[in-house]
Amino acid sequence: MRKYLCVFAVLCFLTGCGVTDWDDLKPPDLIISAGEEDLSYTLGTFTWSENKRAVASDAPSIPDLVDGTNEVATGETVSIEFEQEPTLIEVGVWEDEDVDLKRIAGRTINLPDEKGAFLYVIRAEWPEGDGIYALSINTK
Repeated sequence: MRKYLCVFAVLCFLTGCGVTDWDDLKPPDLIISAGEEDLSYTLGTFTWSENKRAVASDAPSIPDLVDGTNEVATGETVSIEFEQEPTLIEVGVWEDEDVDLKRIAGRTINLPDEKGAFLYVIRAEWPEGDGIYALSINTK
């Protein structure tokens, strides 16, 4: 009986030490909206660490990453909010296989006055890491 108790204790110890939930180890969710409408986005490449755990996740390039398009009026103002306030937010439009990210002071993006399709890239930093978010906007 003592032998079975020892085996059971060892199995419980190994099971408890080996299980780690990595799904919660990612940057905060983004809440992005135009007027009353929430816009869809995709989380891309990120790094994140907390509680002595760390993860680095790579993603496809921005055009391959984005799934779905948001229809928004030309000249609309898009609001950006995070579940946890970042220390830095940069925004840019993907053009010619590259993006020129610019730091923004507020939490808004002013869309162009002309009609067209745009791939927006949002990069945010926190003490725990950073993340890239991408969304496709078709202005009409």
